[in-house]
Amino acid sequence: MFKLRAALPRSTRYAIGGASVGLMFVVWFIVTMGEDPFLSPATLPAPGALLAAIPEMHYEKLMLANALVSLLRITLGFLLAAFVAIPLGILMGAFTPIRAAIEPLVTPLRFLPIAAVVPIFIFWFGLDEEMKIALLFLGTFVYLLPLVVETVDQVDDVYLKTAATMGASRWQVIRTIMVPASLPSIYEELRVLYGIGWTYVMLAEFVSVADAGFGYGGIGYLINNLRRYGTLAEVLVAVVLILILGVTVDRLLALIGQILFPWVKRDD
Repeated sequence: MFKLRAALPRSTRYAIGGASVGLMFVVWFIVTMGEDPFLSPATLPAPGALLAAIPEMHYEKLMLANALVSLLRITLGFLLAAFVAIPLGILMGAFTPIRAAIEPLVTPLRFLPIAAVVPIFIFWFGLDEEMKIALLFLGTFVYLLPLVVETVDQVDDVYLKTAATMGASRWQVIRTIMVPASLPSIYEELRVLYGIGWTYVMLAEFVSVADAGFGYGGIGYLINNLRRYGTLAEVLVAVVLILILGVTVDRLLALIGQILFPWVKRDD
């Protein structure tokens, strides 16, 4: 039997993960193969159908260009949210009056469906890039800010009191104790929340136009069009590309985290 929370070597974890992915593809091939497959192409196209759809998706429907534009929008909204949420969260974690003033304004926004904000942002910003970036900013900011505050809260009071006893000012305590102790955890939260951007950019691009802003509607716009004028295989190809980009960016962020914070123990 498996032990609770048993540690596994990285090679073992990768082997198990690779085997599960391989098994999924085998099952996919089995249930879609033959002239009378268990699942019809309208329900789940065969792997070969996805491969056959890639050239048209790339050359005629500019799938990669649209996906990279979506990634750029996510990154801009994410960086803007981090630029505001990190210093504000640190101040809220350090000074209770600031926290008492800001928290009632931001906390309710976490319970607001982001789809409900889209019509408001269209009235304010139109259908251009401003609307998409604002939506991505809001969607990331409302979740990132409380995580930053919680991370600052977790800094042990012993360190703060020791620094104060040694004559450090409040701002010196924040700069030399709170911020360095919080940054590794804040970075990991940023890495996790980056993926949320795909949800919001799809929603924003569903109401986009083809040549808005950067000249492309984005992967969300493309998928919305494929829903009406394309095939399920083409939609799945676009979804697979999103997964590949998402995993690639996450691995890149993990590598950067190892460089920035080499003393932090990680399982990935």
